[in-house]
Parts: sequence; C-alpha cells; structure tokens
Amino acid sequence: MAAKRKVLLIGWDSADWRVLSPLLDEGLLPALSGVVSRGVMGNLGTVEPILSPIVWTSIATGKLPHKHGVLGFAEADPLGSGIRNVGSRTRRSKALWNILSEAGLATHVVGWYAGHPAEAINGICVSERFPLVTCLEKAAPWPLPEGAVSPADLAAELAPFRVHPTEIEGNQLLPFIPRAAELDQRDTVVAKRLTQLASILAQTASVQAAATWILEHREWDFLGVYFRALDDLAHHFMPFHPPCLPGISEQDVALYGGVMRSACRFHDLMLARLLHLAGQETTVILVSDHGFESGAHRPGTVADQLDTMADWHRPFGILALAGAGIAADERIYGSSVLDIAPTVLHLFGLPVGQDMDGKVLVNALKEPGEIRRIPTWEKPASPAAPGGTPDPTTTPEEEQAVFDHLVALGYMEAPDADTARQIKTVTDELSYNRVTSLLFAQQPGEAEAEARRLAEANPDHRRFRFKHVQTLLHTGRLADARVELQAIQSRFGPSADSDRMFAHLASLDGQLDEALDYFEKAAEAVPNSPAIHEQLGHFLLKKRSWREAERRFRRALELEPDTPTAYVGLARALARQEKNSEAVEAVLSGLGLQHYLPAGHFQLGAILAKLRFYERAIQAFETGLSMQPGNLLAHQFLCRLYRRIGRDQQAAQHRQRLRELAPDLAFDERG
Repeated sequence: MAAKRKVLLIGWDSADWRVLSPLLDEGLLPALSGVVSRGVMGNLGTVEPILSPIVWTSIATGKLPHKHGVLGFAEADPLGSGIRNVGSRTRRSKALWNILSEAGLATHVVGWYAGHPAEAINGICVSERFPLVTCLEKAAPWPLPEGAVSPADLAAELAPFRVHPTEIEGNQLLPFIPRAAELDQRDTVVAKRLTQLASILAQTASVQAAATWILEHREWDFLGVYFRALDDLAHHFMPFHPPCLPGISEQDVALYGGVMRSACRFHDLMLARLLHLAGQETTVILVSDHGFESGAHRPGTVADQLDTMADWHRPFGILALAGAGIAADERIYGSSVLDIAPTVLHLFGLPVGQDMDGKVLVNALKEPGEIRRIPTWEKPASPAAPGGTPDPTTTPEEEQAVFDHLVALGYMEAPDADTARQIKTVTDELSYNRVTSLLFAQQPGEAEAEARRLAEANPDHRRFRFKHVQTLLHTGRLADARVELQAIQSRFGPSADSDRMFAHLASLDGQLDEALDYFEKAAEAVPNSPAIHEQLGHFLLKKRSWREAERRFRRALELEPDTPTAYVGLARALARQEKNSEAVEAVLSGLGLQHYLPAGHFQLGAILAKLRFYERAIQAFETGLSMQPGNLLAHQFLCRLYRRIGRDQQAAQHRQRLRELAPDLAFDERG
C-alpha cells in the first residue's frame, strides 16, 4: 500500500514572484528554491474583488465570493446592534478543513483569514485571533480571545507560545531596518513604523509557533497555515521599496527600502522549519491570494489609505508545489486560487464538488489519475460544518483591535458611534463586492439589479454609481448607461474614469469618433495607465486599425506584463495581420496567466481553425463554452468544425443549441 498522503498548505498573503524571483536568483531564499527545484511553480490568478478575507475563503472553498458569502472585512451583527468582523460564521460553504474532517483525516488549520471563531474539526483549529494584542503594554493582562482555539481545552497549552510585540527586541528589527538604532523614536512617524514592524513580526512568530507545535506534537494528514505579514508590511513599507518613486525621499528609501526583501527572507526561514518538520514526502503547496505592486509604476506613494489601497494589489499571486506525486522542476500556467481546494481533495482521493468553481491542477501531478466528482459537499450542518460552532463571547476591546488593524492598513474606515451609519456603510460595501464577484463570474443580469439598488440608495457615492454603469454596459443597456454617466458627470464633474466609461460606451454603440475623443482625453490624463492603453487597443480593433491596436496592446503589456485580456487583444490584432504564429503565442500567454478566460479560448479556437488545426480548435471552443455556454459564435464554429471532420452528431447538438439560444438566427453551417 502506498504511503499515507500528507499535505501542507501554506499561505503567504500578497507574495509576488516579482519580489521573490530576484531573491531566488541571488540565492537568498534557499527553502523556497528547494520547493521550486523539486516541484512546480507558476502564477496564481485571483478572483475579484481582490481583498484578503474574500480571496482566502475562495482558496479554502474552491468557490467564487458570491457563493461562499465572505464579501468584505466586516458585516452587521445578527442583532443589528452594530458591526463585527467577518469570520467562520459568515462563510456559507464548507472549507477544506470541514470536508477533510468529515472524511476522517487528521486536519489542522492555523491563522486562516476569516477563520474566527475556531471551528470544531477532526484536529486543531487556531483562528487568526490567536496572536491578537489589545494592549501594547506588556504588563497589561493578555488573555487569549475566547474561541481562538478548538478544542478549547488546548487553549491554555497553546497560549504561552504567543509572542507579544514588546518581546521583539531592537536587535531583531535590525535585519529589516539596519539603521533602526540611529532613529529618533520621539518622532511619531518613526515610532509608528517601528511599532508596526514589531507588532507584525510578533503576530507572525505566534502563528509559526502554533503551526510548529502541531507538527511536533500531533498526528496529521493536512495542515493549513496562513501568514498575513507580507501584506501588512507591504501596505506600510512597499512605497519605500526600490526603485525610488517620485515623492519618496531618498533618505526614507535608504532607511526602509530593505524591509520587504528582509520580510521575504524571514518567511523563507519559517518555511524551512515547516518543511523540516513536515518531512520530504509531504506534498507542500505554497500560495498567495494576489500580488503587490513593487515596480516603477506603483499607484502613488501611499499604500495604506482607503481610497488607493486596492490599487496596490496585483491580480496574480504565487503558486509552488513539491513533494510526493508532484512533477519536478516545471512551470504550470493558467492556475487560479479556485483550483487549490479541488486539488487538495483530489490528492487525498476525495471527489471534487461540481459546485466548486475551480479545477484540479492536473498539470502539476505526475499521475493525475481519475478525477472523481460529486454534486456538492454542502450537507446539513454538522459539528464540523460552518455554523456548527457557537459564537464566542467577544470583548469590545478584541473587536476594536481588529478594526484598528484594518484601519491602519487602509482597508476600512474607523468605526464611529453612529451605529445605523456603520451598518449601512458595511452592508453597502458587501453589496458592492457581491456585484463585483457576479461580474467576474459573468452573471451581469443579477449584478445589474443589485448595483441599481445600491446606486439608487447612494446617489452621492460615485464609486457605486460607476459600478451600476459597468453592469449596464455588460447587459447591453447602452442608452441607460449613457443617461447614468451623464448624470454622474453632472453631479461629480468630469474625470478620467468617466472619460473611459464614455469611451467604452461610445465604442459599444458604434460611435467610433466620439469614443476616440474620450479615449484620448483619458490617456492624456493618465498616460501610464495600462488599462487605458488596453481599452484603446480593443477600440482600435473595432476600427480595424490592426497595427495601431497592436501597438497599444504592446504598450499596455509593457506597463503591466501580467494582463491576460491584453494578450487576447494582441492576439486578435496579430491574427488580423496574418501573424498567426505570434497570435497563438500571445493568446497562450494570456491563458497561461488566467485559465478562466472565455474570450481567450474563443480567440485560440478561431486562430487554430484558420490554421486548420481542427481538433485543437474544437478543444479550445469547447473549453470556452464550458465557461460561457451562451456564446453563439462558438456554437457556430463548432457546428462547422464538427461537420468538417465528419462528426455529424456533435454538429447537430450545437445546431440544436443555436436554435434554442437564437431561434431567429439565420445560420449557414457550410461556412
């Protein structure tokens, strides 16, 4: 009988190959280098909105945000008496640790975002509140938050492994800020930065201590452990990371510019310890929920303010796998945060829920084997299921400490005494994020209805009203979109955002000269915006200006190389110029970044059909249809291609589907 499978899932929030790869090349991350050299690596596409509690819950469930129900940082409490932080009681879907526990596996999880209160599982659950500090004075009492550990009788044994920020001594800050001892700590800015660094390091050490204790003292089949430090540190220190940005002093870069490199090396040391305890045969999966802007085109000089915070998150995190059953020294492409849960289930020989939105990462496995499926893992609540753990008694100080942390990072506004306003603000934000998730899942009809209600209830909130316009454009209601855009511009004045939307609207409406005017205004206002150059490229495709469209897409990719939709646009521009080999390479680059991209699979199918690679074209079209079943053009292509290769039954199926979708469509299948 084969050795028993063990899986170690490690989360590094905001880890990004753009920061890690240079350190790997310099030999400064030996543990990560070992994982990469004996396993596989690649980018990991995220979901939208790109916010940590949302994405980490998608990683744990394999489901899109509007399905699993965690849609922000805070929510109204059940009694309507105020707001509370989201947690395990918010989640509507089972997480990996619930499913694995039900299968009888020894399952442990430590520090997972949106994981409080700790759930009753077949093992130990340590919530993200475990290292929570409500007072920075060491002499003050430091009780473990109720519900931070399950089973509760282990709380007293694990509590001493927590590290208090005052235990982080000055010499322990020097690897991150070598000149820390020279700084004047009477300066409030300096003192704040040093305190933030010490607090983050203490929390990280506490999570590491709990995880290593479990590996040393308990039997285990699965351990999931999450570290948030890279994200926290990036929001405070990434503006100082080289290269020096305009508006950032060279002195601050000299002082704080090495924090992120040192943070990555610190994580590598922790990784080495976890790998040693887990053993060589353990399958290790290292992931991040998204990346973090670090180059010359960072979105400003502040990464911890509410209005600009989200712009720092890149849509691609990291993925590295190694160990038993994993391919060696390979790159994989097209992976998503949604794929992690299905892959872990498959590694344990368990079926994947058909209601999960991810796939098994078969390209990472030496022998993938048959993928078993069941309709769903969602069953009536049980002790190991969401909702099975009663709410703990949470002190106001604990809730406030969590809120203070999120406010400091720029993730939310500080709560105030106006309870009704707080509840409305939080509820509206959750609704906004649900609309974003529905649009990401290409469900614009449901998204539009919710966006309309949100905009009508908040006429003075420009972001909500722009989101409603976005849904109107997705549903093809161009006249309504124009009326709403005009109302927004009248209320708030012109902006680059409104110019971009007017340009997109005019392009969809066939008003190409008007669209060009708006695009040029937007590009003049924000000349280094990859999004504007990409939109211009798509617009120029409509004008049949293939060469100029190619130039714009290449400029967008120069500014932001990890933009899958820009690669798809570039492929279209190249194919129209009969540069078919380059076009195939471009669209494959896009799909390598994001597999869930129906337009990319369609474009690949169209190019391959033109090149007479009929079987491969069919495969591409069918993949795209599995994501977007109502694509009429894909059904038309498939009807013709199946007839061409003599598979009349499949051709008839797509012809019938066309009649169902568009009964009045005149279609010549001989084309």
